[in-house]
Amino acid sequence: MAELSEVLGALMVSLVHARRMADEETAAVAEYYKDHPLLEGMSLPRVRVPELTISMPVTIDDHIAASDAKIDSTTNILRAVSSQLSSSVRNEKIESRNVAAFRNSFNSEAKTALNKLTILQKKNPGRVSKEAVVRAVDDALQTSIKNSNLSADISNDQKMQLTQAMRHTVSSVALKESSAPLSLKASAVTSAVKEKSTKESSVHLSITLREEGLEWSTAQGDNGGIQSRLQPE
Repeated sequence: MAELSEVLGALMVSLVHARRMADEETAAVAEYYKDHPLLEGMSLPRVRVPELTISMPVTIDDHIAASDAKIDSTTNILRAVSSQLSSSVRNEKIESRNVAAFRNSFNSEAKTALNKLTILQKKNPGRVSKEAVVRAVDDALQTSIKNSNLSADISNDQKMQLTQAMRHTVSSVALKESSAPLSLKASAVTSAVKEKSTKESSVHLSITLREEGLEWSTAQGDNGGIQSRLQPE
């Protein structure tokens, strides 16, 4: 017994590997054509499956209910961001008489924002995401930089590094538990389906998979290096 998502994923993965195996054989045939005096000028045969329809029975055996994400405590998040703030101020060599005022303002703003999110989650379970926590702390950070006049003493690069480090830290500690979607337990093995199949438990899936090819594209980046990207054929 496996999750229905695993069954469907296995079908899609199989199609990907079928394309790989076909392309490997095409490459081997290309070498043969190249060295054959009568075939070298002919078009190279290449088989593709632009669309594949699969009809298969499965049994739905069980389901696992979805679970909501849970935000970590305000205390734990504030402890992490306070530590990150000290590291960033030290690493970016931020020396300003406004640093103390900035710290106090940030601690107050961040605590208020996190408490609001905690209350919101209690009223509406599942409504608070990791990104919501990151944005709340980021807003507190930007407000504190402005209110403490720290922006006059730091460069744009220092501000950007401070912001990115803080967002990364909050993202890593924001949630105590991540959300999980509802999952269905299913059997797709022929013998298992025959044994378990009843009018009440078996379903018939008709799945159409469409192939979309990708290819590597290389270009020179802004820093002079070579960047490779996958893009549609």
